[in-house]
Amino acid sequence: MKSMIELKAGLLCLGMRVAADTKDILLKEYPHFADKGFIDAVNAKIGNSNLCISIAEEYSAKSPYILKKTDEQYFVYAGEERFKIDFFPPLPATGTVLDDIARLHADGCINIWPSTSCCYDTPDLKCSFCSLECKNNRPIPIAELCSALQILMQKVPDYTLNFSGGTYQNPDAMADYWMALAKGIRSFSSCPIAVEFAPPTDLRKLKEMKDSGINAAIMNLEIADADLRKKICPGKSKISYAHYYKAFEEAVNVFGWGQVSSVLIGGIQPKEDILKECEKMAAMGVFPTIMPFRPMDNCELHGLKACDPQELIDMSLRLGILLVKYKLHPHLQEGCTKCGGCSIENDCYLKAKQN
Repeated sequence: MKSMIELKAGLLCLGMRVAADTKDILLKEYPHFADKGFIDAVNAKIGNSNLCISIAEEYSAKSPYILKKTDEQYFVYAGEERFKIDFFPPLPATGTVLDDIARLHADGCINIWPSTSCCYDTPDLKCSFCSLECKNNRPIPIAELCSALQILMQKVPDYTLNFSGGTYQNPDAMADYWMALAKGIRSFSSCPIAVEFAPPTDLRKLKEMKDSGINAAIMNLEIADADLRKKICPGKSKISYAHYYKAFEEAVNVFGWGQVSSVLIGGIQPKEDILKECEKMAAMGVFPTIMPFRPMDNCELHGLKACDPQELIDMSLRLGILLVKYKLHPHLQEGCTKCGGCSIENDCYLKAKQN
C-alpha cells in the first residue's frame, strides 16, 4: 500500500484527473475547480495531510491518479488502491473582492492574493516557472481589502491569514503595502498574519513589518545556483543571492527562529544544490520548503516534465532529517509551513522524528 508520503508526492507532482462520471458533480459543488493556476488549485486533505493539487491543467489530464465520487464520498484511485479525500469548503461568502482571491488551504488557514500585478511580469523579466496571471495594475486598495477582511473575520475570527501574490512596482513598495495592510487588520483582529515577499532593499523595513503586526516572513529564493537563477528568474535575480541571505539573517533576528521560510523548486535544478541550500537555511533558522515544479499551462516552462515524485521524496526525506536536527518544527510558523499543502517535508519531518 502506498504510504502518505508516496501518495502526496505523486499527487503534487503529477496532479489528478477527474473521472468522466464525476466531473459534472464535482464542478457543481466546487465551481472554481475548473479554473487554472495556483489560486484555484484543489485544496484538500487525505488523512491528516493537506494537499494543493492541480486538476485543470493540461499535464494533470495524464495523471495516473483518478478522482471518483462513490457512495457520496470522493476517493483518489491509485491503481487498485483508493484513498478518501476531503475538500476544504469554500469560505463564507462576503459579497466582496475576497470571494475571488481568498481560499481555505488548511484547517484554519486562509490564503489570499491581493496583488495579481508583478513588476517582473514582462517577457525579459518573468520567472519562467511562474503561472500567476497578472490581471490588475496594482494591488487591491488597503481600505477596500480591510473592509472585506473585517466582514470575513467576523465569520472565521481565529483563522490565520497567509498573503501572497506578485511583487507590485518593486520589493520596497510591496513591503510598504504589506505593512499598511497589517496595520489595518490589527485595528480589528489579532489573528496570525504571514506574508510572502521579496527582500526589500532597506532591511530595516523587516523590523517595521514585524512592528506593523506581521508574524511570519516568507522570502522565496526558489533557485539555488546564482547562474541558473539569472536564467530562470531574470528579473527577480537582480536581488542578489547575498542580499537574500542578509535578509534571512535579519528576518530571523526580527521574527524569530522558524518564523522565516523560503521555497526551493524541485525538478528544475540539481537536487544536491537544493539540499546544500536547505542545510544552509536551516542552520540559520530559516525553514526551507521544497516545492515540486509543476508545468502549469500559463508558465513559460509549460513544456517541461513535472518534478519526478521519487526525486521529491528523496530530497524531502533528507530535508525532514535537517528540520529535526535544527529544531524547525513545521508548526512553528503560521502560514505556509504550517499548512504544508504544496510540499511533503512536514510528513517527512514526522517520519524523521519517529526514527
